[in-house]
Parts: sequence; structure tokens; C-alpha cells
Amino acid sequence: MKFFFCFLFLFILFLLQMTHCSAAVRLWSTKLNANLVCYKGHNYPVWDVQFSPVGQYFASASHDRTARIWSMDRIQPLRIMAGHLSDVDCLQWHANCNYIATGSSDKTVRLWDVQSGECVRIFIGHRSMILSLAMSPDGRYMASADEDGTIMMWDLSSGRCISPLIGHNSCVWSLAFSCEGSLLASGSADCTVKLWDVTTSTKAPRTEESKSGNTNRLRLLKTLPTKSTPVYTLRTLQLIVIIAYPVKFPKTAN
Repeated sequence: MKFFFCFLFLFILFLLQMTHCSAAVRLWSTKLNANLVCYKGHNYPVWDVQFSPVGQYFASASHDRTARIWSMDRIQPLRIMAGHLSDVDCLQWHANCNYIATGSSDKTVRLWDVQSGECVRIFIGHRSMILSLAMSPDGRYMASADEDGTIMMWDLSSGRCISPLIGHNSCVWSLAFSCEGSLLASGSADCTVKLWDVTTSTKAPRTEESKSGNTNRLRLLKTLPTKSTPVYTLRTLQLIVIIAYPVKFPKTAN
């Protein structure tokens, strides 16, 4: 049995990108219901695939400890980004398409230059594997979430952690900024979606707070329970509508 770990739609071209345990990435036509291209290069299963904002390129993250950048018109990778000490579990494109962030089981997040394939910054602070990443629409901030349920907000220019977000009781599988960047939604295996006010953290701390060591923390605005359904993927729309995609596990025979 083959397990599919991630999928995403490129609506303009009606194509579907899918990964599975064969270590290949396949491009599908949803109109023809057919596989168009098979991209091979990874040595082990691929955990995540993300199209760039412009759509022509996509990136893949793998158990082989690398992330790779591909063009839809070439079957060989354009860049191979190596440096993580364990699985690359998730990745996210920067809004300007010049950078890619990767999260790993080695508990770090790395920021890569797309043109050179070089690592330009390493973010350290998590205590468990990184499961999800999100970039703010203005490209200034990044959120990362781990297996313990901790979310961290990072300043990309300085590399410092602005604030941790504590509230989930289990792993956080998905993060999504609102379109204007003022809110962050997080979906977790604890069967909740939490909505955070990002502006309380991205503002510079006041002088008194800096001296006392107290910095601004993100404010939890709302917890939205899903009863007994873990949330695997989140999407936000312009009207600040949160679309939560649950994960459903197959029932096992007794």
C-alpha cells in the first residue's frame, strides 16, 4: 500500500502535484485524470511539495535530508539544498520567490537562497521536529510549528525569535497568515484551530519592556474546536475565512 503525504492544486493550469513513498514527484492533469510528468531525484520518500507564488517552479522536501527546486518543464532538479541533519519535513516559499524556508526533524529551520542554493540563515529554538511553516504576506516574518505544539514567530532579517505561541496541546500540522498579515491561524492534532493576533508581537517592544526582559507576545484571539477531528491543513481567504481540512485515518479491523 502506498501512502500519499501531501497534495496541492495549481488552479490556473488544472494540475495536481502529488508525492508518495516511491521518492518521485508526479504532475497530474485534473482534466485528463492522467500523470503528465514524473520528477525523480530524491533517494527517499518526499514529505512535502510547494509551488512557488509564480507557479512555474516548485520545491520538494524529503526524508533524504534535502530540499530540491524544480521547473515544470524539466525532469531534473534545478537546485539541491543540503545541510539538514535529518528529514526535511516541510517547506515554504518566500513571497518574493527568492528564498525558501525548510523545517526539519533536526529541530531547525533553514532559509535558502533560491539562485545559489546556499543556506543564508539557520533558526534555532524548537525542541522537536518542525511540522509546518508560514511566511507573512509582506515577507518580513515567518512562523514555524513543531511536534510539541509550540509555534515560534521569527524576524527574517535578524533571525531572532520574536515570540513563542503557547496554547496547543499536541502537534501543529498547519499554519496560515491572513491575507493582510495581521492574523495567524494554527491547526493542530488537538482538534482545535487557534487564531492569533500577530501585530502584538511584530511591533517593537517598549523601552520599559526591553529593560525588564518582557517582550510582546502574540495574543490568542480565539480557539475554534472541531470536536474530535484533527486539523491537517489550513487556508485563509480575503474575508478572513478559515478553511480547515481534517485528517481522517482509515479504520482498522478488530
